[in-house]
Amino acid sequence: MHEGKCKNFYLFFDFKTFEQIGMNGLKKIIPAGHVADVDRYTIENEPVTSLELMERAAGRWVEKAVEIFPGKVKIAVLAGKGNNGGDGYVIARLLSEKGYEVVVYQLPGTLKSPECEQNSRRWGGERIELADAAAFQPHPEVWIVDALFGTGLDRKVTGRARELIRKVNGLPNRVVAVDMPSGLMGEDNSQNDREAIVRADYTLTFQFPKLAFMLPENEPFVGKWQVLDIGLHPQGIAGVETEYYYLSEELVRDLLPRPSVFAHKGMNGHALLIAGSRYMMGAAVLAAQAAVRSGVGLLSCHVPRAGVEILQSTVPEALIETDRSEYCFSCLGDLGRYAAVGCGPAIGKDALTVKALEELLMRWRGKLVLDADALNVLAENRALLPLLPAGSILTPHPKEFERLAGKSGNDFERLNNLSNFAHHYGVVMILKGAHTVIATPEGKCYFNMTGNPGMAKGGMGDVLTGVLLALLASGIEAREAAMIGVFAHGLAGDIVAEENGMRGICAGKVAETMGKAWKILE
Repeated sequence: MHEGKCKNFYLFFDFKTFEQIGMNGLKKIIPAGHVADVDRYTIENEPVTSLELMERAAGRWVEKAVEIFPGKVKIAVLAGKGNNGGDGYVIARLLSEKGYEVVVYQLPGTLKSPECEQNSRRWGGERIELADAAAFQPHPEVWIVDALFGTGLDRKVTGRARELIRKVNGLPNRVVAVDMPSGLMGEDNSQNDREAIVRADYTLTFQFPKLAFMLPENEPFVGKWQVLDIGLHPQGIAGVETEYYYLSEELVRDLLPRPSVFAHKGMNGHALLIAGSRYMMGAAVLAAQAAVRSGVGLLSCHVPRAGVEILQSTVPEALIETDRSEYCFSCLGDLGRYAAVGCGPAIGKDALTVKALEELLMRWRGKLVLDADALNVLAENRALLPLLPAGSILTPHPKEFERLAGKSGNDFERLNNLSNFAHHYGVVMILKGAHTVIATPEGKCYFNMTGNPGMAKGGMGDVLTGVLLALLASGIEAREAAMIGVFAHGLAGDIVAEENGMRGICAGKVAETMGKAWKILE
């Protein structure tokens, strides 16, 4: 963290900038090693010269940057020797043309990229060659544009560049990164030198987000980030293989079925929610409220006898199936009438509950979503994991996933472990958090782009369970239900944040607001 800096690492973006071509609106996260391939395809097939493409990218960057700068601030551009440095020289020129006072700082040595060399020559303003990091002494009110290293970096930064990055990170100045914070690698940073990565306040990245942006451990480096559409060729993007995608409103709209004019409650599915225990009925209420606001035809709630009156008074739309136990989930009734089952919110880990969950997994082969205590029971009784029906949805938060799959050394390793777990057990995994990620048995990962930090509160997972249960019961398959449900759940949270502020968000309000989210998506 910069000394003397106040940072708010909240994602900012406009969905209108997320217009890359993908199958039915599915958006790709291109591996860093293939970004240059898309650039090359664009140059060859648009056609456009590499210098023209650099000019276009820098122009889009400047358009957005001037919205961030508080007036005509002074700018210090740190320009590297490759194409990221070339972007920096163009940015310096374009900002100067707009009336900004700009100085370019460069490290000594020969420029390596032809585009960087040519744009360096076109820069007619002040430039300073830094013999060492100590020579970089900008006034605290000067904004720093980081254009040292871009997406193609695949090794630790060393030498003078490392010392310069460390110097930047010790300054109070605001920093805006060009495409990538210098020193950050596109995917795996587990072996990187964290002291040799620029800690940017903002990152304005070209065409698509980078996988590193989605991982919590990189938040201090990326800051607030936005994707800028620079017009890379759609077919060039489509031709790159990737395991990583991000969800868009366009995709979710396409996936969400439109109700028939002749629809009735039977067509929308009958769902069973197994939730709650004595003194812990709030989770059952939240999940049930979310389900009835997410299109379920009929909802039955299996609750202990102590929770019957609470459910009847708070969710009058729900049917009640009473457990024989006063205080916990201990038995099952007839499952034949249900289209989907959700289990876990606040059911506890009583020995009777463990046996009842085992019975559920042995008897039920249909659509299933498991959350909260159901996951904790699985973690403590690993012999139950092979009993999971194919295509089940599991919704752990990071600690619950750690209990299921073991500790991970870093966020990139955890992402791989999530994907491996989904493949091994044939289930859909939803790892909750900022940019909630959905991992499928096929090895694909989908990152969510809705939601906000105000949703980091108790009960949010219970609401998501209800949303997913309703979608499964209505006939939507697990992968698509996960995509739709996670996106809509986050969208409802964003609506509540807009209306009440992030501190005013609570799970009950998100459940209540699901209807507004569906209205937008429908």
